[in-house]
Amino acid sequence: MSTLLFCFSATGNSLTTARLLAKELPDCTVVPIPSLRNRAEISVCADAVGFIYPIYYSDMPALMRSVIRSMNFENNPYIFSVCTCRGHFGNVAQRMDALLRERGQHLHCSLSVRLPGNSRISTPEQNAEMLAAQADAVHAVAQTLLTYPEEDHFVSPAPEPSPVDKPCNMRSMESEDHCIGCGICASVCPMDNIRIENGRALMGDNCLSCMACFHWCPEKAIWMRTAEEDIRRRFQYHHPDVTLQDMLSMK
Repeated sequence: MSTLLFCFSATGNSLTTARLLAKELPDCTVVPIPSLRNRAEISVCADAVGFIYPIYYSDMPALMRSVIRSMNFENNPYIFSVCTCRGHFGNVAQRMDALLRERGQHLHCSLSVRLPGNSRISTPEQNAEMLAAQADAVHAVAQTLLTYPEEDHFVSPAPEPSPVDKPCNMRSMESEDHCIGCGICASVCPMDNIRIENGRALMGDNCLSCMACFHWCPEKAIWMRTAEEDIRRRFQYHHPDVTLQDMLSMK
């Protein structure tokens, strides 16, 4: 029984979840979604296929969507998703099911793991509680998946497109005057959407709103020009078990 886990992660929550799952699922390999970004066709051959990703506006990251649309699934695998989120995962299971049906497949099971958000703020105490519970939560997910449950996530019509259905710099990410042009944000961006000009980071519109640039900036020189005060000047976060090099290796 072989398992492929396709993972997208910007701050490490989904990456650590995928790593923990891979220890419990049979013959399991983790594949970073950003490494597949420029592939026109992707052959997927495994008995079970999982998608591990964070929730953005009740949706998956747009890059996850575009990569799945390039996938050809062999032998009708058992397909599941595990999302990481601070709060509720919304209707992402219905969105994933509709997307998979475009590829002749469907979503068999959708599960979630609660972890600190990359956008809205949780208290340090809440973050510590969620991180401490992660291993047990992922173990419970794995035990459920090993029973290969069948769920019905089909809805008609399919959910309306979310604000992050396609790449767009909806959070108006930008660098500030104290940016030193180190290039870490450009390197960590899964869409290669950032360039360094005249010693300063410039963001384009091919943005996933993943906020990796914000959270990994060593100078805290990236912010969100948004009216949402509770996220505009929030503190940086990344999973304590993940390094910048881990993020870079996903590309």
